[in-house]
Amino acid sequence: MTIEMILGAIGLAVAAIAGAFGIGHSRGTSKAEAAADKQRTEENAAAVEAVSNRRVEATKGASDVQQAVNHMPDDDVDRELRENFTRKT
Repeated sequence: MTIEMILGAIGLAVAAIAGAFGIGHSRGTSKAEAAADKQRTEENAAAVEAVSNRRVEATKGASDVQQAVNHMPDDDVDRELRENFTRKT
């Protein structure tokens, strides 16, 4: 064997090892990106659910207040508004 063949074989082995590390790195990167995308999707779904729950609670509260006001006499409504909703100076 000549020096050129030995150096060629060593170069080929080094290239194969470097290629294997490069492929492994790219696979690891794609797995990490997929995991991050999944986590973002789950967080967004949880945030949307929380907003939806708050909206339902606010709507229910407004409906309860509307029903209470509808059943009160006008004088009681006026008194409640004057007592609870005065402008702070």
